[in-house]
Amino acid sequence: MKKKILLALISIAGSLSSIAQAPYTQNDYSITVETDIEYGIAENFAGINDTLLMDVYKPVNDNNCNRPCLVLVHGGAWIGGSKNDASIVNIATSFAEKGWVVSTINYRLGTHKTSNYNMYAVCNNSISEPCGYICDSAEVFRANYRGQQDAKGAIRFMKGRAILDSIDISNVFIAGESAGAYVAFAATFIDKPSEKSTFCGAIADAPNPDADLVSCLPAGYSLSRPDLGDINGTLNLGQHNATVQGVGSIYGAMMDFDMIAGDTEWPVVYMFHQGSDVVVNYNYGRILGRTDWECYAQSNICQQYAKYPRSHGSKSIEAYFSSLTIAPVRKVDIIENYEYLNDCFDNGHSIDNWVMRSDSMATLFANRVALNGNSPTSGPCDLTIETEHPYNQEVIIYPNPSQGTFYLSNVSEGDVADVYSLEGKLITKIQPESNVAYSLPSGAYFIHYASSAYSTVKKLIVQ
Repeated sequence: MKKKILLALISIAGSLSSIAQAPYTQNDYSITVETDIEYGIAENFAGINDTLLMDVYKPVNDNNCNRPCLVLVHGGAWIGGSKNDASIVNIATSFAEKGWVVSTINYRLGTHKTSNYNMYAVCNNSISEPCGYICDSAEVFRANYRGQQDAKGAIRFMKGRAILDSIDISNVFIAGESAGAYVAFAATFIDKPSEKSTFCGAIADAPNPDADLVSCLPAGYSLSRPDLGDINGTLNLGQHNATVQGVGSIYGAMMDFDMIAGDTEWPVVYMFHQGSDVVVNYNYGRILGRTDWECYAQSNICQQYAKYPRSHGSKSIEAYFSSLTIAPVRKVDIIENYEYLNDCFDNGHSIDNWVMRSDSMATLFANRVALNGNSPTSGPCDLTIETEHPYNQEVIIYPNPSQGTFYLSNVSEGDVADVYSLEGKLITKIQPESNVAYSLPSGAYFIHYASSAYSTVKKLIVQ
């Protein structure tokens, strides 16, 4: 009997060891970071074009040509924050050390301001944020919509960098914190035109801001609030879609459940929240509502943020998922530390332990990666490798290197060729014709060539 028990314990220990060493869950690698990569340009809330940047974190010497990818979205109430926020950098570093490619993104920020702002006598900028006083709730819906358009564009951009970064485009995930988690949920689940909020169509101009808040707006701002366009935005359209295999929310929420109503094919979902969060109610309530009535109103210390919409936090979302017949696979970490009127200074709107939360999210996501059939390869990965195909007459690009002009041969009517920068940005589309001269500026490019029979990627050097 003792021998059988011992063998059983050894078997269990072996199983646990196997689980602990699952791919993409252990911090095994050093990393490299490529900063300030442009992934698009789009018009912001004030009618001014924003250049959108990302940083890309990658493992070093993992010899994996098939890495999963995570897009990370920072918080900041849709008016602040950046890809350089410490918590975002920490999570990105942790995932890259586990073998993931991670993109941390900036996205369009900004909201129109109220015309009626009053800095109370005992209030100051260290306990309130004047630029957070929005003119109406539509501004949050519109800011979040622009954010999800940008996040979708970033997802497509990363899929376009698949060869450069050795990304498995069938295993891309997204996560965010606070406002970034709202954006991540929307980028994941708003996948039908009918799910676009009416607030994101053309609506009445914003009012003139209170004189004390004009500094919150950029020079040359417009108060116009035009239609915000398609749910997919305008960035990096064409070759790839913006679907993801999983979404992570760190003290985030959903405005409503319309975006997930009726869904049956789910990504995996990770959520973390604390009951003591006075910024985003972990159950259901107005954004910043608890700050207003539990912090400001008790002492009349600051003007309340009365115009924010209500949203469903992690606990409310989990209750909704639990009511479904077909629900997503998920991991929900909720700390039940709610204390009415006693949470103002508990820092509940934060990650209690970012290492633990990163590991939990990575484990959930890695399980989906494994179920999708991905296991690490043994490299090395050659950026110039081409897709095998059964035809002897493959496309030829010559001369290569080129002095500025190049030609294509063995092409047929209906074939297509997309030219990308090394960063994965689509530069131009070519309609391939034999003996026709094409030209590009000096640089290095990937040309994705596709016919009805096969596709291949070739590297072109223009000197």
